[in-house]
Amino acid sequence: MLRILFHEPRRKDSGKLLTAGNAIRGYLAVLHSKESKVPQIQVQHHRFAIWSQSFIDALDELEQSQYCSEQYAARIHDAFLEQMSPDELDDYRRFVYFYKNAFIRLFSILDKLGFFLNEYFELKTETLKARFSYFTVLRRMHQLHLHASLEQQLYDLKTVNKEPLDRLRNLRNMEIHSINAEMLDDLSKELSTFSSRIHVENVKGNIEDLRIGFDMVCTTLTFAFTYITDKAAKG
Repeated sequence: MLRILFHEPRRKDSGKLLTAGNAIRGYLAVLHSKESKVPQIQVQHHRFAIWSQSFIDALDELEQSQYCSEQYAARIHDAFLEQMSPDELDDYRRFVYFYKNAFIRLFSILDKLGFFLNEYFELKTETLKARFSYFTVLRRMHQLHLHASLEQQLYDLKTVNKEPLDRLRNLRNMEIHSINAEMLDDLSKELSTFSSRIHVENVKGNIEDLRIGFDMVCTTLTFAFTYITDKAAKG
C-alpha cells in the first residue's frame, strides 16, 4: 500500500515475512477444517481465527512502516538538523514518523502474541500480573515447564537478539511512557547549553536494529504458529 509513496508496485511477500504468513495461514486452515458442533468450541475457534488473522494484518503494517523508514533514512545525509535543506528535513521527519510507528508496532505484535499464547495454552499469566508482556508469558512458560521445545526456541531467539531489542524497547518505552512537555523543555534547555546545533541520531544503526527486530518478530510468529498448528492437527 505505502510503496505508492515511492512510485513502486505493490509488495510481493517473500523471505521471513512470507514464511511467517504461511505459518499463520496454515493454522487457520487447520482451524477451518475442524468444525465442531459444540458451541463453546465453535466460539473458541472463531476467536482464535480472528486473533490469528490480526497477526497477518499487523505484520503487513509493520513491514510497510519499516520499509518507509528505510527509504526515507536513505535520503538523510547531514549530521545536524541545521545543515539540512527543507526537503531533507522533511524526509528526516518522515523517517522519524515511520521509524517510531514501526518499533511501536513491533512490540505490539509481540505483546499480542503473548496474550494469544497465554489464552491458547491456558497459562493464566494474568493471575501473576494483570498487564503482562510477551516476555512475561515466556518466563511463565519456563517456570511451569510447559511446551518446552517452543519455549526454548523463543527464548533462544530473544537471547540472540537481546541488544537491538533492548535498544528498541527503551525507545518504545520512552515514546509511550516517558516523553512529556516538561521533559522536552528540559531537553531543549540542555541542548541550548551545550550546542546551538542539534545532532541527528544514528539513523543507520536505528534502521539496522529495526531490521533485526522485524526478522525476530517474523521468526517468533513462525515458531509459535508452526508449533500450534502441529498440536491442533494432532488434536
